[in-house]
Formats: sequence, structure tokens, C-alpha cells
Amino acid sequence: MPFISRSVHPGARPRLLALCLCLSGATSAAQSQTPFGANGFPGVIKAQDFDQGGEGVAYHDSDSVNSHAYYRPDEAVDIGIRGSGTYEVRTSPGEWLEYTVNVAQGGRYELALSYSLPSGTGAVRIGWDGANEVPVTLPATGGHGTFQSYKVPVPIDIPQGTHVLRLTFVGGDLYVRQLGSARLAGRAFYLSRSGAGAKDGSSWSQAFSADQLQTTLNQTLQPGDTLYVAGGVYQSSTPFSFSLTTSGTDALHKKVVGVDLGQGLPVFKGQWNPANPGASSKSYAFLRFTGAHYWDIERLSAENYYYGVRADTSSHLQLSELHLSQIREGLALSHVSDSKVSRSDARKYTKRGIRFIEDVSDLLVEDFLADATLGDSTWPTEAYPFGVSIENPADPTLPTHDVVFNRVTARNNTFTTASTGDYQNGDGFSLERSAFGISFLNSAALDNTDGGWDDKSQAAYYENCVALRNKRNFRLWNDSAQPTTLNNVLSAFAQKHDTYSTAGLWSQGYVEVYGSTFYANAGSEIVLENNATPAARVKIVNSIASDATACGSVASKEGGTTLEWVNSRLCDGAAASPVPLRAPRADWTGDPADAFNPADASVLQGYRPAP
Repeated sequence: MPFISRSVHPGARPRLLALCLCLSGATSAAQSQTPFGANGFPGVIKAQDFDQGGEGVAYHDSDSVNSHAYYRPDEAVDIGIRGSGTYEVRTSPGEWLEYTVNVAQGGRYELALSYSLPSGTGAVRIGWDGANEVPVTLPATGGHGTFQSYKVPVPIDIPQGTHVLRLTFVGGDLYVRQLGSARLAGRAFYLSRSGAGAKDGSSWSQAFSADQLQTTLNQTLQPGDTLYVAGGVYQSSTPFSFSLTTSGTDALHKKVVGVDLGQGLPVFKGQWNPANPGASSKSYAFLRFTGAHYWDIERLSAENYYYGVRADTSSHLQLSELHLSQIREGLALSHVSDSKVSRSDARKYTKRGIRFIEDVSDLLVEDFLADATLGDSTWPTEAYPFGVSIENPADPTLPTHDVVFNRVTARNNTFTTASTGDYQNGDGFSLERSAFGISFLNSAALDNTDGGWDDKSQAAYYENCVALRNKRNFRLWNDSAQPTTLNNVLSAFAQKHDTYSTAGLWSQGYVEVYGSTFYANAGSEIVLENNATPAARVKIVNSIASDATACGSVASKEGGTTLEWVNSRLCDGAAASPVPLRAPRADWTGDPADAFNPADASVLQGYRPAP
């Protein structure tokens, strides 16, 4: 869902963690596209030696004329020359060039782009095989005649073979001369389901077999090495597991990368059965980290395991493009730090999408979907299904802290096997009291049968988050001296999933809300209860609270609680009128983005996602 930040309240404190982008893939070029010369990695690709095939096939240029015609005059790409005869491609935003590249040896490559830019900031995307784009921001060089070599900050992983590289010019008046590549330390190994040739892992034609997986991971791979895993289905009477007990180093991670060679990405299948969810024999964990550090794992899928990922006493893990389905728990982490999970999902789990057991810190979860049922009412969830669960630790000195969730969606967490009338406890995000320093950015809780967010943590921060169609969209218990802060959030269409009460925002703690909208929530928009010490205290600033049709009491508060409205628009009392919004719908999932903006553009209060 494209929920994008609009603004940050001055009290905002989301932590930014280091990001890592790793790319790979295999392709076949378009039928009419052919190489111009021999471009390879490692080596230097000259900008003017783009592929043959013409406009829309090998390149896109903003006009049909080679303005200078010094080189390849029949092509529309503008190729200039400078000084002693060095060619340069003169670009405009929106143009792109493609190069067929032979990678003699797979591995990690460092890229360096030679370019000039008179002023401002330039932007380029470097992509492989129709995808896998790395955005690169380029500083000004001071003039078109002043070229410099810019090292792309993140190395890329490329398997052996032929690939198509694309340079897309996004911004800036860029002149480009060449792209250099150097292979970094570390070896490349290859693994397929049945293996091939001598099975020494030296190439696809000599690939390790899946039966050699454990030896390869913990004995063969050394820091800096990469294992490429061929696509296809990996299934055995004894299910395969990546059990990792060794480590890379800060400078040289160990890596595992799934590769689509025409059969899709690798899919590993276990024997866990949702009809007996507590049994983990033979299929305990697909990825198991025990005292393992500095690992990068990407582009793998797993089905029917008790855990998709189980990590303990590990750090500096980069997990990307992991697709976990029909599992009990997607990720379960304890004593894990300095790590990142991105572009991944857990679908059809019976218990939890993400579970932080204890002592998880300095971690970023980004672009993650946790969907318990995918809308399938026959999928048998257990009691208390959660999209994200942060638990109280067994040792109170080891809480989870300093975790950022960015663009994370938790959906359809519902107790499908509950009896009629049971409390339908299924939360999108569930946080216990020991946790602190937790931030939610651009995230969503949708269609969960209890809390969208059920947050007991200390002074969490929310920015540009959306909660719809949960029983209580935001259920906040914070009892610390600092407030839980909601900045630019939307809470709408809270609805009953059992006989218990609903609310847009329910609180027993200290909460401050800025620039947010509470709309058409069954029950009350705001509910404050006095069952905690200190009693609930909520301040709401520059916000909207309104029903869709007729106004009633916008808030319900017990004695001893405090609710303060500042410069807000309220549909409060029978004499009041609802605040008109542009196109609010109960089934809204993000499109159009401005559906919950005020219909009157002069109204400045309330939630507004960026375009």
C-alpha cells in the first residue's frame, strides 16, 4: 500500500538503519536486441557501446536525432566527443541505455560510474534483466567538462552468465563516459536440486546438489563467498533446512541468493501440517540462525515449515525477498541485533507473521506483508494470531527496543477456529509493556478482528499509518512519562467482530495525536478508560473526528481521564454536522490516496497522504 509520509511532528524520532541492496537474475534479451562489441564484468563498459536494436529496444532517447553524430550517427542517442577523443553520452531525464554483459565469474561486484554534472544532484538507476534496480544519487562535479568516477555505495551480486544492464537517467543534466566493475573478494558457488557434473559447485554445470546444502553453508562458504541457488521445487522426505552456525565478517558477509533460471525462484517445501500446528518434527525451521553473524539471504521461498525463520544469538543479518507461506510463524527472533528484513512476506500462518521473543534491537523491517489468511475463512488459525508480536522477555533486563517498521502491513489476523461468541483476539500489531523505542512508519493494519495496533509499549511513535476495519483500530496502553505519538494517521470504519466494543482510538495511557483523522468508527471515535495508573490522558491536535452521516458523541471517557482537543474539527453532538471527506469507503485499501482528505480544500486539519 502506497502510504507515504507527509510530515513529521517535531517530536519524531524514527531511527534510520543501514540498508543493503543486492541484485541478481538471469534473462534473455529481446529478440531484435544484440550486443555492440564485447562488454563484460569485470571490466569497463563505455557509455557509447550500448546494444544494437534501436529506439525502445536497446535504448530510449527523447528525440530521434543524434545531435552530434561523432559516433554511431545512425542511432538517436546523443554521443559527443571531448578533448583527445573521449566519447560521452549526453543524457536527459527519462532516457535509458541497455548493454548486454557477459559475467565471466559470478560474485560481488563494485561499480563506478564516470560522469559530469554542472550543478544540482543527478539520479540514475542501474538495473539488471528488466528489474533489480539500484538507485544512485550523484553529486555535482562543477561542469560538463569535469568528470569524476563515483563508486556505487552498495556492491551488487551477479551470477555467472549473460545479463542485460540498463542505465536509466532519472534526474540531472548528466554526461556519462563509462561504467567500471571490479569483482570483490569472495568466491561464487552454485547449487541446484539434483546438482550437475562433478558437483563441486564451481558453476551451474558443476552445481552442488541440495543434499550438500549443510556442508556448503557451514564448511565450504568462507567470508565474502556467495552461494547461488537455482530455482525450482526442493522437496524431500527429510525436508531441507538452511541451518547456519558460522559467520562472515563486517567487511565480508556470507551470502545466499536464489536465482530464477526459468523455473521461478527456489521453493523449499517442508512437512508441517496446519491441522497439527504445534508439531515441528522434520520441519522445524526453513532458515535457522544459531550464533551466526554477517549473513545476507535473499530471493527464497518456503512452505509448510513450523518457522520460516528462527534466529537466536545472531546479528548483522540481511534478509530480503523471502516468501513464507503455510507456516506456523513467519519469523521468530531472539537476541538478534543490527539486522534488516525487507521486501518479504508471511502468508497463511496459523500463529504469527513476525515474533520478537526477547532482546531484539537496532532492527529495520521494511516492505513486509503479514497476512494470516489471505481472506480464506477455511484457513485454520490458532488462538491469538498476530501479524507482528513483540513479547515481554523471560528476563526483564532483555526487552526488545529500537525497532523500525516501515511500510509494513498486517492483515486478516482472525481467530478462524473460535466458537461463536468467543472473544475474537486477532491483532495486526501486538506490543507488550517492556518494549521501547519502537517506530511505525507508513504502515497499515487492516481487517484484524481485535486491535489494528494493540500497543502496550513505552512511548511508541507512529507516522502516516492507517488502520481500517479492525475492532479497535488503535488500542494504546502507554503508561510511561513520555507520550505515544501519532502523527498523520488514519483510523476509519472500526467494526464489531464479536460482542465487544469498538473504537477508532482506545486508550488507557498517555497519547498525543497530530494531524490525524478518525472517521466512521462504530461505537465512538475516541474511548478513554480509567483502569490504569496514571489514568488515560489524550491530546488531539489539528485533527478530524467525524461520523459519516449523523453526529453523536465523538468520545467516550471515564471519570479521571483527560481528553484535550486543539484546533480540531469534530462531529460532536446531534446539532453538529459531519465533516465531508472526498471519497471515503469502507473497503478502501489505499486507492485513491486522497479518499479521506477533507472535501473542502480550505480545511487544514486531518490525515493527508502524499501524492
